[in-house]
Amino acid sequence: MIMDFESLQSDFYRYMVTTGGIAKKSSRDYISRLRFLAETRGYKLDTNITPEYIDEIMNSEEIARVGREKYSTKHAMGDFRSGLNKFLAFVNSDYMKKYNDSILSEINKIQADKGLKITEKEAIVQSRIGQGSFRRKLIDYWHGCSISACHLTDILVASHIKPWRDADNFERLDVYNGLLLLPNYDRLFDLGYMSFDVNGVAVYSKLLSVSDKKILGLKPDLHLINIESAHKRYLKYHNDNCFME
Repeated sequence: MIMDFESLQSDFYRYMVTTGGIAKKSSRDYISRLRFLAETRGYKLDTNITPEYIDEIMNSEEIARVGREKYSTKHAMGDFRSGLNKFLAFVNSDYMKKYNDSILSEINKIQADKGLKITEKEAIVQSRIGQGSFRRKLIDYWHGCSISACHLTDILVASHIKPWRDADNFERLDVYNGLLLLPNYDRLFDLGYMSFDVNGVAVYSKLLSVSDKKILGLKPDLHLINIESAHKRYLKYHNDNCFME
């Protein structure tokens, strides 16, 4: 299946930071430059990218940069090529396969653990998709959306703060490692476009434009309706490891 750059931004960011050892700011800058190429310049950046297409883009950009204000320097051209090459390396890597295999391996390990009761195994595995006892505990704790207080619990998503794949079995079921969110908030939080500081105040990735935040209703004073000390280590983990600053 062909996937475009827009749908891969979050995974590409994490690939650069975790696998490529690239600083968070530099990783975010690469994404900004590739977004310019895809959204403003109209290049088709997806999982079919090739070295030949990168050369084609760069030849066009060498001509187009003359006379424009943004990304007009030789240095900018170098950044474009570097970002495109990193995206090509990401596409050609087995990063996503390793990610999916690690989750499957963890589930198999849980199922094989003789120290866990069947009900415990079911609860841990179900929590991976925000279901089962984990979801029920979050509903009992939050009574609605953790941000808006919306009480339509059937549309709310049970989301881990410290991701399931990174958590131990206790953390996977810990009510303090969970938020109950409206789908738009859940997706932003899960992909790292949004996080919360240790006081529960929302922080937004610089990859979100002013227009994006306005459309999504992301106000500066958005915050969790409740926060306890037990939430804070999970929020710090999300900020340090999941948030695209």
